[in-house]
Formats: sequence, structure tokens, C-alpha cells
Amino acid sequence: MFPLIGSYAMSKIKPQLRAVLLVSVFLAAVQVLVFKVPLQNALSIAVSVGAAILGLSFFLEGLFLGVMPLGEQCGMRLPAKIGAAGVAVFSIVIGIAATLAEPAIAVLQQQGSVIPAWNAPLLYLLLNRGTHWLVAAIATGVGISVVLGVFRFMFGWPFKPPVFIIIPVIVAVSCIFDRNPILRPLVNLAWDAGGAATGAVTVPIILALGLGVAKTGEKSSTNSGLGLVTLASALPVACVLFLAALLGPKVPQPSDAAAFFSGEPQQRAKAVYVAGGAGELVLLAEAAVHSGDLSYEEFFEFFPGQTLTMMLSDEARPIFSLHSLLDFFLAALYAVLPLALALVISITVFARERIHNADVAVLGIVFAALGMFALNLGMTGGITALSSQTGSTLKHSYSSTPHAEKIVMLTGVDTHSFITIPGEDGPETYIWIAGEKGPSPQKFIPQHLSDNTYFHVPVESPMFDDFGVTGSYLVILLIVFILGFLAIFAEPALVVTAAAVEEMTTGTFRRSKLVLIAAIGVGCGMAVGFGRVLFSNLLPSGGIHLTWLLAPCYTLALILTIFAPEDFSSIAWDVAGIATGPIAVPIMITTGLGLGRDSLRADGAFGIVALASVFPIIAILVSGIIDKVKSKRAIGDGYAE
Repeated sequence: MFPLIGSYAMSKIKPQLRAVLLVSVFLAAVQVLVFKVPLQNALSIAVSVGAAILGLSFFLEGLFLGVMPLGEQCGMRLPAKIGAAGVAVFSIVIGIAATLAEPAIAVLQQQGSVIPAWNAPLLYLLLNRGTHWLVAAIATGVGISVVLGVFRFMFGWPFKPPVFIIIPVIVAVSCIFDRNPILRPLVNLAWDAGGAATGAVTVPIILALGLGVAKTGEKSSTNSGLGLVTLASALPVACVLFLAALLGPKVPQPSDAAAFFSGEPQQRAKAVYVAGGAGELVLLAEAAVHSGDLSYEEFFEFFPGQTLTMMLSDEARPIFSLHSLLDFFLAALYAVLPLALALVISITVFARERIHNADVAVLGIVFAALGMFALNLGMTGGITALSSQTGSTLKHSYSSTPHAEKIVMLTGVDTHSFITIPGEDGPETYIWIAGEKGPSPQKFIPQHLSDNTYFHVPVESPMFDDFGVTGSYLVILLIVFILGFLAIFAEPALVVTAAAVEEMTTGTFRRSKLVLIAAIGVGCGMAVGFGRVLFSNLLPSGGIHLTWLLAPCYTLALILTIFAPEDFSSIAWDVAGIATGPIAVPIMITTGLGLGRDSLRADGAFGIVALASVFPIIAILVSGIIDKVKSKRAIGDGYAE
């Protein structure tokens, strides 16, 4: 018995072992072998990666055994039992509950800590004290999309018309918002939220619902059950943009810190609204002083009578502490149990049926909850921590790195200690500094000289200095392309969808092909997203706007959709949201955070998820059109014979 269980377990763990280890080893290799930076907390990361592998295996097995069969049974039985109105209410509840449990949504909020309130007030508001508004908007969008998607199968609506209506409208509104400095950063957040909303929890539920409704065989225009995820990715974008339009007039214009904290009555009222209160605004001003964005004089001018307190750094809670483990466990229960309970109640109470294979379904729910617990733990302490370190080291390719820990103190400095060398802008002064390879001339910095003692801080040149800034950026883009390509193979929702697509197409569109094409698309999207962040550093403030890239990409995707087969279109647009889930999104965001801090733009690294979502659409549509042409050519050749 035990050998049989062991063999079964290994067959489920091996694919996840390969996928997760591949991306983890690549991240570690880039940091250690390419940039020569040692890993921090290597043992903790290794244990966490192991937890992520086990968690992903258990979670996927739980989805296949319990969650998806329950969702499919609901989709097959509820429409006939409770009618369209009942299905609408049920779909909204399921969509909202699934989104609230989606782990990828919480990752978006991590960037809130690096967004200065004065640079992007509305973005800061929604990522800090307004996070519940943001999550509610995303959940509302998913809930409405599930209703529309289920109705599409119930009443036989085709897939393409909603896409041709919704996507152009959202892109057009985004372009309009892009002209408003207050709303512009929210465009990036909205599109990223659309990609993150459809992840490990949401996709299996709505995919199973669609498959169940499609199997009823009533007026459905397709028997694939695909197309629900597309709307679940698009409508959250619309809802976040709508929320931004409501809140925009309540926040001040983007500015520097001094203008933001100004005592002018209207400006002060809007700044207090962003901070959440007068006391919170003072704390925000203190943080600005400590970061160097606000001077001491300006602080006491804007807040007379206030005292400047010392900023205490928050110590991160150990990942394996009892409190952390309890938080992860409760988050897993909140993610799985409410959804499972809603599905069970819908089947037993509203559909008045017994649950098929109830014991297997219960086992699947337990597996899904345990898997979600281990996956969240492993991602936070393992892959996310690893990608955060790697993101910080990427800057070494194009920027100098000071080493304060290796400071050199030179005493007895006098006029004979200096040498003058002709430079492009005139004579330059250097001073001899002892090093590992003997004394070498280093550029003299007058501020480092005190009496006759000179302090030299060794500075490491950019790793790819010979390539220039542009060449260094291209090296980073190659690295992030490979990273995006590898990350998708571990994405649980894509694994589920690829298996469903292979079943729906009776094996003509194999799961390995879908995952490979999606991986290429996500890799290209990540490279373009990081390229936007990096090359914006070479441009004036404002940089490369996201809409400049999204508008032509979605225009191309819509044109390709006209010529692509219906099934390929639904697959391609669904994968746009599916490919950016709990594995890919944390990697994209945490890796991009380091580069985002260097960017001249106020929105940091937002927009990478959005671009990583649109490129798989294009890749799969192109593949579908090619297959369609080949099929017609093969049929023509057959008739010719």
C-alpha cells in the first residue's frame, strides 16, 4: 500500500519539482554566478522552496479532486433549478468570494510602501489606507464578469463580440486617463489588477462553472467552457478605473514633497484625505524628512509646534514563527473553505442533489487548503524572497555600487598626496589609495577630507560597464525574459487550464504546446515591461507611458482575433489572465521593485503584469491562425489527391 501511495505522490510532485526548482535555481544562479552576490537566508529560502513544491502539488490535486468537480456540478445543475436570476446571484457571490481569497491580489499592495504620496497621491491612497476599496472594486469586476460569462453559455452568446466591445472601451478610457497626471498611475495599477485577479483560486472555479454550463448542451454556442476568464480579467480593470475617477477629485496634484505638505487650506485638506488624518499626515511628513525629500525647515514651517521623532524600522517577522504560520494557515482556510461551502450549499440546498463522490470531494478540499497553506508559506519565504534579492542585484549591471563596509582611512594627507590629471572638463584631482592590488589613483572628493585625514569609500563599477547603459539594460531584459518563461511552467491555474483545453479539444491542442506558447508570450511581455521601466530612466520625468504599449498590443490582438478560430480566440484571451497568478505575479513585482525605485516615474514597476498578460494573447492567436492555415492546406491537398 505504501509503495503505491509513494508512487502516486511522486507522480504528482515531480512536475512541480521540476517547474519550481527550475525558476528557483535560475534566480539563485543569476544572483550568485552572474552578479557575484551571495544569497541571504539561504537555508530559509531552500526550506521555503520545498514547501512551495509540496504546496503546489497538494493544491493542484485538491483542485482536480474537489473544487473543480463541485464547480462543474453547480454549472450543470443550477441553471435548470434556480433560473437566470438565481444563477446571477450565485455567480456574483462566487466571483467575489474567489477574488477576496486570491493571493496574487495581496502582492500588488507590496508596492504601496515604495510609492511616495506626493508623487502619485491617488496611487498611494489605494495601496495604503484605501486597499479595501481597491479589493472591493476588483472583486466586483470579477463577480459581474462571472455572471456575464455564465449567461454567455446559457443563452448561446458568441465569444468575440464582448471582447470587441469591452477591450476597446477600456483601452480608450485608459488613454484618456493617461492625459491626467492624477489618474495616469492608476492606469498601470488597474491593468495589473486585471491580470492578478485571475489566479490559483479564481480560475479553477470559474473555469469549472463554465464547463458545467457548457455541458448542459442547451443554447451554448460552444462546448469548450472557455471565455469566462477573459471577462474576469477585463472587468476588474474597468472597475478600478471607475473607482479612480470617483476618488481623483479628492486628492491633490502630483508634486514634490514641499508642495504636498503645504499649509494652503485646499491642498492641506486633500493631503489629509490621502494620509487618512492630520496625525497620519504628520507621520508621513516625518518619513519624508528622514528620506531627504523634505527639509527640516520646511517640516517646522508646515507643522509648527510639532516635534520630529526618530523613525523606527519595522523588523520583519520570521517566516517560520508561530504567528506567521498561523497567518498562512488562516489565509488558506479563508481562501478555500468559504468557496467550497458555497458550492456545497448550492448543490445540496438550491439544486437539491447529492454531491457526486462526496468523500473524494472532501479529500480534495482538504488537499487544496493544505496546499494553499504550504504554497503561500513557500512563495513568501522562498521564491518571492529570492526574486526580491535578484531584483536588487540587477542594478549592479548598470549602476555603481558603493561599499561602505570597506571604507579606507588615509592619514597624513597633504598637498603631495594629490595628482592632477587632464580630463574632458579640465584638470581633475586624484589621490593615491591602497588596494588589494597595490596603490591606485582614485578621484578626490573634497567632502571626504577632514583635517589631514581622508576617507575613501570603495565603489564597484557597473558589471557590464563596457556595454554601456543600453547594453546593460539589454542584458537585464534577457534575464527577465528567461525568468518569465520559466515562471509560467509552475503557474497552477495555467496547468489546470491546459489540462482542460486538452480534454475539450480531444487532444488536438496539447497542454504542453499551450504552456510553451504562453511561456514565450509572458517572457516577451516581461521583457517589454522591464524595458519600459529601465528605458524610462533615460527619458524626462514621465517616461514611457503604459498606454503607449498597451494600445497597439491590444489593437493587434483584436485584429488577430478576427481571423483566429473561435476556440483559439477564447483560449488565447483566457490565458491572458491565467498566466499571471500566484507564482508569476510575485516574481514580476518583487523583481521589478528594485528597478522601480530607480525609475523617474511615480508608478514604480506597475505595468509589468499588464504587458505580461497581453503578449500570450498575441502568441496563441498567431499559433491558432497558423494551425488554421495548415489545416485548410492539408484539406486542399487531400481533395487534390
